[in-house]
Amino acid sequence: MRSEAAQASRCGFVGVVGAPNVGKSTLLNRLVGAKISIVSARPQTTRQTIRGILTEGAAQAVFIDTPGILTAPDAFNALLVESARRALRDCDLLLHVTAPETAGGPDEAEVLQALKRARRPVWLARNKGDLSKAWARASTAAERPTDVVYERTFRVSARTGHGLDALGRAVLESLPPGPWFYAEEDLSDRDLRFLCAELVREKAFAHLRREVPYGLATWTESWEERPNGTVYLEVGIETERPAHKPIIVGAGGSMLGRIGKSARLEIERLLERKVHLELRVRVRPRWRQDPDELKRLGLGGDRG
Repeated sequence: MRSEAAQASRCGFVGVVGAPNVGKSTLLNRLVGAKISIVSARPQTTRQTIRGILTEGAAQAVFIDTPGILTAPDAFNALLVESARRALRDCDLLLHVTAPETAGGPDEAEVLQALKRARRPVWLARNKGDLSKAWARASTAAERPTDVVYERTFRVSARTGHGLDALGRAVLESLPPGPWFYAEEDLSDRDLRFLCAELVREKAFAHLRREVPYGLATWTESWEERPNGTVYLEVGIETERPAHKPIIVGAGGSMLGRIGKSARLEIERLLERKVHLELRVRVRPRWRQDPDELKRLGLGGDRG
């Protein structure tokens, strides 16, 4: 029999969905108050469903950050899009995040189709609400009638935080009665090894030129906590093309050093302790087409 506290509690899953590069990960990080999903100006940065947990009072919202849904993906991106669609099926609420630059575009049309198929309540979050001129230019496309009925609409800015407190409160108040799925102090379902590897990938995206990052994967190979409190990490970077390895490493290891330094600073903020970070680069041709390699890296499917 459920305790009185459990009977009074509320909990639900909220799917965060949108076209690539509309700011879903930034919005999620702001809502939960911690960096649990990496951020990049490049589309399709998010490759796996990541759960961010917001617990306030008796309510717990589990936000699911999904890969961006886009048109005409290649074989690898098709896995990401299908992963995003599967993640929506068991959600209690879907939060459609839009931005001025994608409103009315072909990727937005794909998102609307996914929302229709999911058959779940949908709220609209117009991100980058501080860019009033950009939204004014996009207003005609953004307000075009669709078959998706939005129960509520919010104007927010993931960059500044504007409107996110109101959105978070509204989500928590809308959740169905039920016990929490996670402990009160949890912010994500992902472990620290995963988050550290993702931070290395984020910094690789930031430092490397346009064509290199999409063929990259990262994973934590080893983790050791020393008696002095320092965490010794070894993170692997995998690239598809032999020609990209010297670009990642750089002259005399300069590029790898820049990636490592910026990643280490972020990881130290995450772990709140000193970190010694070693990066290893290896070439794995066509890893994005290798089911065994995708499975080893934790890509191409959802987690229970």
